[in-house]
Amino acid sequence: MRAMLEIQDLHAYLGHLYVVQGVSLRVERGDVLFILGRNGAGKTTFLKTIMGFINPSRGRIFYEGIDITSKPLYERARMGIRYIPDNRRLFPTLTVEENLLVGLSDIHERKKILDRLEYIYTVFPDLKKLRKLRAKQLSGGQQQMLNIARAIAHPDAKLFLIDEPTEGLSPIYASKIASVIQDLVREDRGVVIVETKPWLMKKIGGMYAIMNNGKIVSQGSVKDLMSSRDLIERYLGVTMS
Repeated sequence: MRAMLEIQDLHAYLGHLYVVQGVSLRVERGDVLFILGRNGAGKTTFLKTIMGFINPSRGRIFYEGIDITSKPLYERARMGIRYIPDNRRLFPTLTVEENLLVGLSDIHERKKILDRLEYIYTVFPDLKKLRKLRAKQLSGGQQQMLNIARAIAHPDAKLFLIDEPTEGLSPIYASKIASVIQDLVREDRGVVIVETKPWLMKKIGGMYAIMNNGKIVSQGSVKDLMSSRDLIERYLGVTMS
């Protein structure tokens, strides 16, 4: 069966640093793939290479069976790929609703725009209450909700590349974001997440791949990973009680 995302022998540099070293992975529709590893393992560079911020030195990237290795970032976005960074690149002086509308700027029918806003406010009811506030007035958790909401707002968005979605968030907001990711999976979309929190992986499930020095050193189901204390402690730096 054709994968939603297939990475074949991907290599990428960050400046002169050889960061991604021969990574091959697949993501099916309705799948979650956690990219795990310590800081400096190459996880974020890997996501940015898939999105098109970084050109690979070797390898192929296929999306829905189409080779997108040489396609520019904007074409990948038009095809339905969304990158959600960990630094919340919002427009600070725009309101919550105006930030959402930026993600819908290529939709010209008013009814469709209103339908998508209603969808977002159903998924994130807190944002509906905050819609008139400027993004810079939101808390960190609220900004991350807006960051994710803007990415999923467009009806054509199918594959999400998410970099540490719960970093620095309170347990309440982290749990809300985990629930949204579960909803995306139920809607048959694909999700690739850079994360290090065992509780989040356990809640969402799916598959994992551990990166170390730019290479995949272990992959399989999250369920199997949760029973491997050695892998978690060695590559994630998390002590399991």
